[in-house]
Amino acid sequence: MILKLVLKLGWILLGSISFVGGIIGMLLPVIPQVPFFLLTIWCITKISPRFHNWLLRNPLYIKYAKPLVNRLENLKHYPK
Repeated sequence: MILKLVLKLGWILLGSISFVGGIIGMLLPVIPQVPFFLLTIWCITKISPRFHNWLLRNPLYIKYAKPLVNRLENLKHYPK
C-alpha cells in the first residue's frame, strides 16, 4: 500500500518536472519541448487508467501513433 503511494507520487513528481521542462522548452528555442511533453503524457498514463484508456481510444492516436506502435511491435518479433 505504501509502495503504491510512493510510486504514484514519484510518477506525479516526474510528470510535473517534465511538464515544467516542456514549458521552458516552449519559451527557450534551444530546448526541445516535445520529449518533455511525451514524458508527461507517459507519466500520466501510469497514474490514471482512465486517461490511458481515453488516449488509446483517441482518434488522433488511432490515426497517427497506432500504426507506428504496431510497426515497432512487428520489428521486435523478427529475428536478427
